Amino acid sequence: MKGSCVTIPCSFDIKNEFEGLLTDTCAAKWVINLDAMDPGLTDTEPVTENLLKKDCTTTFNKMQPDHDKTYYFRLECPNSPPLPTLTPSTLKVKEGAFVSLSCSAPAPCLSYLPTLTWTPRLGDIQETVQKNQDKTQFKTSILTFTASRLHHGQKITCTAVYKKQVGSPDASVTIDLKAMVLFPPVILDSSNCIITASQVNCSCETVGSSPMLQWLMNGQQVNQSNNIIVFNEPLNSTYLRSIITVNEPQAKHLSSLFCFSFNSVGSAGKQFWVDCQENSADKKLFIARIVLFLAVACVLLFVIRFLQLQSNNVKNAVA
Repeated sequence: MKGSCVTIPCSFDIKNEFEGLLTDTCAAKWVINLDAMDPGLTDTEPVTENLLKKDCTTTFNKMQPDHDKTYYFRLECPNSPPLPTLTPSTLKVKEGAFVSLSCSAPAPCLSYLPTLTWTPRLGDIQETVQKNQDKTQFKTSILTFTASRLHHGQKITCTAVYKKQVGSPDASVTIDLKAMVLFPPVILDSSNCIITASQVNCSCETVGSSPMLQWLMNGQQVNQSNNIIVFNEPLNSTYLRSIITVNEPQAKHLSSLFCFSFNSVGSAGKQFWVDCQENSADKKLFIARIVLFLAVACVLLFVIRFLQLQSNNVKNAVA
């Protein structure tokens, strides 16, 4: 009907060698002549589906009688070189492992080989130019480095820059991956305890690859209750803070808390000496020592007084 809309169900496929060119910059075009690329429905408002999923279903609005023609679908993408190939496509290694990343890009013109750049440059780089079985050529850059916890979460990018002949601007394409480096947890020095007569608050901070944390009280696993509260606060995938609050520690004969952090590659722990039970014993020992000191002092004074009396009696007898 004149003035109505029409929807054209549409899907497409492309060769594997051009998969890297299918990006969100591509656009769907409907033309009436593929050879001359004559524009088709230029005065409508076409709405296409998700081209990245190879769905080109299109709805045209405000259709008119002069639109009664045969139309051809065309997919147009910016004129850019194919994406480089990154091997491996994902990186998950343990700390200290030797890593080798390979980035390859086609080299259609030997006079203008692509320049391959790594960001960041984490180690040594070696470059080669090789041939495929069909005699096409490609350039490869290999980055090698030793994995560190500092690399965890980093985006590693390979950029291919194609320098064209005079008068044509350079073209560049990039591919990247996110490094996942597994490293054992460590307990930070900022972990500490605040102790009062009625409450003990301890904070344990650990850094590692997806660390987990467990508290032990007097050597036994802690179970939460009204008097024992544990609060875990993960700030990101490598940092975890856990806070334990123990009310009425004297009643529980609390002497120590142990923070145990662990993951798939290692563990770490820290002992907190609370000594609520020992504090009470120390007080008793202190009082006992004072009493003993006073008793010894009294005995010494008595002995000295006794010796003085004996000395006076001897002098009187002689006189």
